[in-house]
Amino acid sequence: MKPVLHHYPPSLFSEKIRALFGYLGLSWQSVMIPPIMPRPHLMPLSGGYRKTPIMQIGANVYCDTEIIARKLAELAGDDTLYAHGFAANRVARWADTELFRTVVALNFRPEALTAQMQQMSAADIEAFQKDRAELSGGAPIVGSDPASAEAYFKALLADLEGSLGAGFLFGAAPCIADFSLYHCLWFVAGNQANAMLLDGYPAVLDYMQRIAAFGHGSVEEISAERALAIGTEAQPLRPEGSTPGAAVAVSANDYGRNPIEGRLLLHTDHEIVIERDDATAGRIIVHFPNSGFEVHT
Repeated sequence: MKPVLHHYPPSLFSEKIRALFGYLGLSWQSVMIPPIMPRPHLMPLSGGYRKTPIMQIGANVYCDTEIIARKLAELAGDDTLYAHGFAANRVARWADTELFRTVVALNFRPEALTAQMQQMSAADIEAFQKDRAELSGGAPIVGSDPASAEAYFKALLADLEGSLGAGFLFGAAPCIADFSLYHCLWFVAGNQANAMLLDGYPAVLDYMQRIAAFGHGSVEEISAERALAIGTEAQPLRPEGSTPGAAVAVSANDYGRNPIEGRLLLHTDHEIVIERDDATAGRIIVHFPNSGFEVHT
């Protein structure tokens, strides 16, 4: 069964997964979701999880790119994405958290805000701001002021420019650290004002092009209604040897903290898995990474 990715084009974490589909040579199905709530056909599958993207394989749903990436490597039979162990995993985690907050802060520079707002109506801007306030729930997504973020990012570019060769961060083949770094650089390049920060760093631009050249794999567009039907009609696959346990709630520990409730199936070093029953979608199994999420009884 093909993976289904619920995403929208400007989502930087979605680009991380789209690039992984290309690198791993996987075929997948695409559902375009709005960047803001509501998402009525997705919520029955995810249990209310609000971050983007979400991946679905039948009635098994994967939340957060950390667990999605591991599942894609498994599907592709790939043993290179995580071949560099602790060092590459820590770089990936840093990029997905600290660097992510930095590049988001760059969008609050006056010139970047102007470039972004020119593409949105006043109503769209108001709706987007309200949605993001609800998503953050009072927890800061942006980690620094725009001027500090710009200084930090320029220092990073200088370090990268001096260390990147003709390959990738850890050698001739890309690993998970590359895709986590790439999607942040890609996000910067997507804003006309921020993209100028990359000027003068040809090695960084060449590095980005090497990853972009993998493409996005073979993709088929389907509707949100079709994706919900796929989840409703499929039988969820429990992790081998697991049985439903205590009732729990799983939530992110940074932002988008709304709890997803279900019965605990598995809690390992890398993965949290719960089983839930939805009035619309039926029985669904939801997978989260252990890192960045908490389990509450």
